[in-house]
Amino acid sequence: MAVSSGAKKALVSVGVLAVIGALLVGIGHWRAHDLMAGDVVWHTKVDDGPQEAVVVRDRIYTYEDDRLAIRDLSTGRTVAEEYQDGILAHVGDSGHVALVDLEHVTVYDRDGRQQWHRALDDIYQPIAISLDGQVDAIVCSEQKKCSTVHFDASGRETSRTQRSSPDLAAPAFIGYGTLEDPLVRRVPTIATDIEPESHTVHQTRDGKPLGSPIQVMDDHVAAQVGDLLVGVDRKDGTCTFTATRAGAPAWKTSTRCPDLGFPEVDVFANRIYLNDRSEDAYEIVTADLQGRQASSFRIRTGPTSESERLQLSPTPNSVVLTLTDQISAYSPTTGKRLWVKKLNRTSHDALEKTKKIYPGIDVSGPVIDHYDNAPRTLAELAVGRDVPSYVHTFIDAESGDESAELAAPYGSIMQGLDDGRVLVLGPDDMWLVSP
Repeated sequence: MAVSSGAKKALVSVGVLAVIGALLVGIGHWRAHDLMAGDVVWHTKVDDGPQEAVVVRDRIYTYEDDRLAIRDLSTGRTVAEEYQDGILAHVGDSGHVALVDLEHVTVYDRDGRQQWHRALDDIYQPIAISLDGQVDAIVCSEQKKCSTVHFDASGRETSRTQRSSPDLAAPAFIGYGTLEDPLVRRVPTIATDIEPESHTVHQTRDGKPLGSPIQVMDDHVAAQVGDLLVGVDRKDGTCTFTATRAGAPAWKTSTRCPDLGFPEVDVFANRIYLNDRSEDAYEIVTADLQGRQASSFRIRTGPTSESERLQLSPTPNSVVLTLTDQISAYSPTTGKRLWVKKLNRTSHDALEKTKKIYPGIDVSGPVIDHYDNAPRTLAELAVGRDVPSYVHTFIDAESGDESAELAAPYGSIMQGLDDGRVLVLGPDDMWLVSP
């Protein structure tokens, strides 16, 4: 039977549309997979995903629902998993972990092998773990008298010294600022004691003072990284950063600075920050941890209301300011703005689907997480695929460049690592994402 030219054209058109449709669905499948995988180094399923993690060298440490998990950073493989009733997990620079509960302290090495376990009469809070697994911990009595107790690498108590400080006060650590209280935290290698009457802080070893005390403007204005202790004092309009390493003088540097009130303290492997907020600005005072340069500057925010977003986030190489409709970064050495990005209402309210809102912004280490649930057309064409609800775009905090992308379920939390990689903790998943 002859087919008219019009019918031929119609059949060809239908065929072309079918091919295009198949391509779109195929691309949608590929794009959904790409969004799932993003720039992923590895992905692993986890039970009752943890909300916090500590990364030390090539190990990831999580502690959730009385389960300590140690994973290999390069592969995500579980190295060890221990179920231990506890309150907090403390990780030292060599990877030793001290788990604390109401009446016990248990110490594991970086591969999860138990080093020692002791029954105790109270809650002991570790404040330092040496490279060979010795632990310094604070214990306080009902009379508000506290002692530093030193346990050697076998768990034997070798000293118990009354502290000058009447509470659990300690300098800031990496990933643990003065206003934070995580379940799993990193601790330095040498203990400290704070003298509230003289406003000084000094290092200690096995119950004995180590080196000269450092003057500080307030008891909490100090930080520790490994065996380095840094304290900050202010006098006659000048802020002075003084550092000791294992008790020996390391360096001193200073800068003119304003009155800081009660500043927040943040510390990274390379830099310490103090910041204090006024009505329309943040005052920043910072120094690198080699003692080369201290600097002080102001970041103006303009007037803001309680309903507007305002968040200051120091990072290793920049200071990030997040407002409702923009993010920007500033140099820690000059205070000059490095870059600025405008934000659009690309996300959707979780309850009112038709309501457009600004994307979420989180900052961790040297990485900014820009996440939203804006619809992705090609991903929506991926029939039969469970497309994650949020796409996370990771931005380098110093340059402002987008470095990687990942789609992940609602509630996923990211942690930026020093080298720019990103550890993402989801409700049932864990990813390592690389630029």
